[in-house]
Amino acid sequence: MRSVGFRVDVAKHIGTGHLQRCLTLARELKKMSISSIFFVREYDKELLDLITISGFIHHVIGSATFENIPEDHSYWLGVSQEQDAQDFISAISEQHIDMVVLDHYSINSVWENIVKNAISLPVVVIDDLENRKHTCDLLIDQNYWPNLSSRYDGLVSSNCLRLLGPKYALLRDEFVSLRETKTQKYSSRFETILVNFGGVGNLKVWKVFLPALVKCHKFNFHIITGKLSSEDLAYCKNIVKQSKHIYLEEQTNQMSYLMKVSDFALGACGSTVWERFCLGLNAALIDIADNQKDLVSYLHEKNLVDYLGNLNTITVESISSYLNRLSISSSKYRARKHSITHLVDGIGANRVAKELILIYEKGTDK
Repeated sequence: MRSVGFRVDVAKHIGTGHLQRCLTLARELKKMSISSIFFVREYDKELLDLITISGFIHHVIGSATFENIPEDHSYWLGVSQEQDAQDFISAISEQHIDMVVLDHYSINSVWENIVKNAISLPVVVIDDLENRKHTCDLLIDQNYWPNLSSRYDGLVSSNCLRLLGPKYALLRDEFVSLRETKTQKYSSRFETILVNFGGVGNLKVWKVFLPALVKCHKFNFHIITGKLSSEDLAYCKNIVKQSKHIYLEEQTNQMSYLMKVSDFALGACGSTVWERFCLGLNAALIDIADNQKDLVSYLHEKNLVDYLGNLNTITVESISSYLNRLSISSSKYRARKHSITHLVDGIGANRVAKELILIYEKGTDK
């Protein structure tokens, strides 16, 4: 296998998590002398720079605009699956790829059947919703669910290999390195809480959290807002400008290090859950999208995270009350740290990359 084509999008309404886990897998494949090409629909040129910065090339297969972003992620493409599939097929006609890796909530077996019939290549799907049928050779769901063994029954064929659970969490190399490294915590008489809710900022989140953090002086807070408009970023900075216990920045390339040196985290239930787990960073989470609620509820039920509620129901008062009660150094969180580090060892990307190669070799042997 020489090259893999990734079909994934990044946008304000999609977030950066899908792209980031694909970039992680691409880096792992690169170690095995396999190149990667990203095929994307253009929504936000600036966010596409994440691919270039990571050292990979991308091809824009089309664009889409929305008057109003639909809440239903099955419509997030902005075009039909049939149109997107044809655009993809046209784009790869001038490229050599040996396999397609797909990570997109708006795409299902409709798209996959069109592409497989046209190009006869192995198709790999990265998913975590369990809500639609797929025509694929391999499916990856890195999340922790109560029904792992039966998950996706009836949604994929019996011949589809399933890689399910945090054993296959797609984490960057630095998480494994930092996991084994003794790193000094922030030098402060106060414990430090890392606060981030994703690579794309959400002002609605910050309107609730920032006033609560300003009022809480028992901790230091290191805030990564995610990408915001200049007006929204100025709004956030203005709220915390008099608070010496709060450090705020929009973006960072040191997230893994910040997770390692922080004492606790406030965040959302996205891919960063497994990054925190790998480094033993306890956290309190909210769900900011419907597809996150089931997972965060189960993680809370298994005593792996604290759950603060849904974005639409949390308040400044509820966050303040939680922080006032929080005791980071308690035995509860020491025991939890052991549990979460045991669940995620950080080498899932290597396991997945090896399985991709086996799937390809199996196909060529036929």
